[in-house]
Amino acid sequence: MSKTPKYYIGKYKGIEAMDVVLDFQEDSYNLGVAIAYLLRAGHKPNNPKEEDIEKAIVHLQTELKHLRSKAQHFNYFENHSSSAKTSTDGMAILYQQIQEEKN
Repeated sequence: MSKTPKYYIGKYKGIEAMDVVLDFQEDSYNLGVAIAYLLRAGHKPNNPKEEDIEKAIVHLQTELKHLRSKAQHFNYFENHSSSAKTSTDGMAILYQQIQEEKN
């Protein structure tokens, strides 16, 4: 059985960083990891606070790129939807899935 390192446990309430991450960002790897890095920043031995902050920033930037890419993908289908709405090929299925995700 593994034991959680001290630098991942809050000193006032004793809550583990992973419990916070799972409670708030269970469905987003990058946001969850960024939160974990920020929670442990300055607490892990021989690990500068700046290093953990920089790691968190990398994960936040990665998440932003992912969200923007996803938005651009959806916008493409919105702008090219007339043929997708009437088509019987895979585009119609994709368009329908996008509309369902939005609702």
